Amino acid sequence: MSMRMRKSQILIFQTGLLKSARQKNLDRRNLEPMSGCLQLNSQKWKLRGSDGLKLFLPRERRDNCIYFQTDWSFVPPEVDAATVPADAPWLRVRLIGYVPGLRDWRDLEKLFLGYHEPIDGSESPEDTRGPDIWIWQPGETAPLKFGSWETDLKFGERHGREFDFTLEAIVRSERASKFRVDYSVKQFFKQPVPPDWELPEWINEVDDQLSFEGRVEFREIFCSAPINGAQPVEWARQLARRELAVEELGTCTFSDINTPGYNPQDDIGQTGRLVVLQMPAG
Repeated sequence: MSMRMRKSQILIFQTGLLKSARQKNLDRRNLEPMSGCLQLNSQKWKLRGSDGLKLFLPRERRDNCIYFQTDWSFVPPEVDAATVPADAPWLRVRLIGYVPGLRDWRDLEKLFLGYHEPIDGSESPEDTRGPDIWIWQPGETAPLKFGSWETDLKFGERHGREFDFTLEAIVRSERASKFRVDYSVKQFFKQPVPPDWELPEWINEVDDQLSFEGRVEFREIFCSAPINGAQPVEWARQLARRELAVEELGTCTFSDINTPGYNPQDDIGQTGRLVVLQMPAG
C-alpha cells in the first residue's frame, strides 16, 4: 500500500474497523461542552462535543503507520451547547488520517500533517499528508465536497492526554485545481512547464475554506486481536504498550460471538476481533 493512501482505501478502512467503532461505542461519547471554534467559509460554529482521539493498531504495521480518527459536533455561536436537544441538527466533522513512524503517543505533540509547508517553517516528516475530512452540514446526509479538501493539521502542546489542535482546510476552485493537476502531470513526465512568473494569478483561487482551533483528548485505542487468542484483551494491552508506549489503560473490552448483538460482519476481519482499550479516567 502506498504511503499516500487513496480515498477509496480510506473508505474501505472506515467501513470495516470504524463501522465497529461507531456501532459499539456510541454510548461512550462525551458530548459535554468543550472549548473550540470552527469557521466554515463566513459562518462560525461553537464546539458542542467530541469523541476524542482514537488510534488504531493493526496486527501488522502496514507502511509503519498508525491510523487515527476524531469526530466533533458544532452548533451556531448563539446556541447554548449544554441545552441543545439530542436530536437537534448540528454540523459534524470527522477526520481520518495516519501518522508515519509513530512509536509513542506522546510524540504527537508539535506534529504537523498536511499538504502544505508548516506555517512556523519547521520541517514535516517525509511522506506525510493531511487527513481526509468529512463535513456534514445540518440536515445533510452527504458530506460536503468529500475528496476535494486539502487539509493541514497541527498537534500543538500536550496537556496530559490533551493536545492543542489546529486544522486548516481548503477546496480550490475548479480551474485552479485543474491547472495544478495538469502542471503536476507535466512535471512528472518531465515535460516543459511555464516559469513561476507566467503562472496565472488565480492559481491559488479557493471556493471553500475551513479552520478550527481547540483541543483534542487521546481517549481510545482500537486493534484487531487474533480470533482464536485465549486472552484478546491482554494481547491488545501488550501491543499498545509495545507500539505506542502506553503506560496505563482504563476499561478494556472486546467483541466475540458471545457478545449481545454481535454481528460477524461488524468485526475487523474474519481472523480478528475488535478490542477497545480506553485511556484511564481523569
